[in-house]
Amino acid sequence: MKSKYVYITALLMAFVYAGCENANELLDQHLKDGPIVYAGKIDTLDMQSGYYRLRVNIYPAEDVNRSHCVLSWQVAGGERDSVTVDYVEANYDEERDCYYTTISLSNIEGNLQIDAENVDTFGNRSLVTNKGAFIYGDSYVSTLVNASVNFLSATDEITFEQKIGAVGNLVSYEQTNGQFTEEVLVRDGRFPLIDAKSGGIVRSKTRYLITETDIDTLVAPEYLETIIP
Repeated sequence: MKSKYVYITALLMAFVYAGCENANELLDQHLKDGPIVYAGKIDTLDMQSGYYRLRVNIYPAEDVNRSHCVLSWQVAGGERDSVTVDYVEANYDEERDCYYTTISLSNIEGNLQIDAENVDTFGNRSLVTNKGAFIYGDSYVSTLVNASVNFLSATDEITFEQKIGAVGNLVSYEQTNGQFTEEVLVRDGRFPLIDAKSGGIVRSKTRYLITETDIDTLVAPEYLETIIP
């Protein structure tokens, strides 16, 4: 019986020794190049949506050794694309007190996640910061609707329906000589018509700035044609 206990104890000690050896090997793999050093993490990412493009405002943590930022995102097929933003004066926006870049995204529309990593002068990377963004494209623009046009004082003045996000209307109209006026952007809710042709046409398209911080305005895809009384 005593020899049986000795055998079991020896077997357990062998397992413990083997486990320690494996643990040491794993630890050595991680420590052979020294402890991991991280660059300062990006404090904040601020996104400004555009038409098949995006402006990214970068607020990095204070780090005297910071060199650049890598922005990456997923594209079709699960692959990733990226851009590098150097921390230099040319990429600095004094008004917003941040570094920035504008990314062209010709094949991307809708929601997108941007991952950002700081890199210092020694090549050390930071932990990842990510932020979601929305990219406008043709599908979104196709949903935009023109503001309706109404007439005041018979045919000499028009008003526009108030649309959320609308920042103006592109307008031209037919005059008594049969010619259309040059198209102008009307930012007010009212617009006078001079020498308008009765039974002629007012052509209009509504322009939108969906969010105040967007970098592009969007225009309804088709003209609205309204008959002049």
